[in-house]
Amino acid sequence: MPRFILQAALCLAFLWAGQTQAAAKPNILFIAVDDLNDWAGCLGGHPQAKTPNIDALAKRGILFEQAYCAAPLCSPSRTAIMTGLAPSNTGIYGNLNWFRDLPKYKDWVTLPQYFRQHGYLAWGGGKLYHQAHGKFSDAGAWDHVYSTRTGAVPPQKSKRYKHGLRPKFESNPILAR
Repeated sequence: MPRFILQAALCLAFLWAGQTQAAAKPNILFIAVDDLNDWAGCLGGHPQAKTPNIDALAKRGILFEQAYCAAPLCSPSRTAIMTGLAPSNTGIYGNLNWFRDLPKYKDWVTLPQYFRQHGYLAWGGGKLYHQAHGKFSDAGAWDHVYSTRTGAVPPQKSKRYKHGLRPKFESNPILAR
């Protein structure tokens, strides 16, 4: 009898542990960088792009190797990423339009809002829509936004030039006056 109780207890413990683990939410780190192109090391790299942290994350996580862009401009592209709607649905084709101005999308649930509704903390960094702050930022969708006034995340220990540009861009010299 004691052996049966021990076996039953172990089976229940394994079942309970399996249910607990299945119910646990995974950590999700979603990185969308519209200006990086395929310069990350894990995507082939470029001599001017050093991306050791993204490369390490790609080795441990899921790497999407085929990227598609909904639009060639910032605002419609980022609106598509955050809403799941193509520009042909929202009518957002330029950088001066804001989907929240449209009655149909005023209360549309965006990606960070969806995560928040399901118990996640949604943190954003950089320029999440066309602007980091103000009307075009959808700041209320996030728990916290880390960015500078312009939307760029400050560089960490990198050499900055007076004009803010690197001496070369895509292997071609830049003339900065």
